[in-house]
Amino acid sequence: MNAPVTIKRDEIRLFLPGISDEEHAKRALLRSYRNAASALIASTQSDVARGLAWMASDYVTGALYAPGAADALDELNKLCKRLMLTAIQAEQIDLERFAE
Repeated sequence: MNAPVTIKRDEIRLFLPGISDEEHAKRALLRSYRNAASALIASTQSDVARGLAWMASDYVTGALYAPGAADALDELNKLCKRLMLTAIQAEQIDLERFAE
């Protein structure tokens, strides 16, 4: 009898086989910023927050599976983190400003 095999799907490894674990972790973090940006785009009422989230999403989309982006992953992660933090802050400000 054969033991059951669990295959974990990972599109990063699918599109970029052979990358190091460190690079994979950086790309996975980038993917999480894209997912957060997508959620914010779909849920916010703030045009400014939505625009910033779109910027983060655009940067990730261009680099997530691009082999040439490996050298810039740290900087891209910093940029996306900052964009998302700014988007969340803009959303909070807009909620407070328009709550009156």
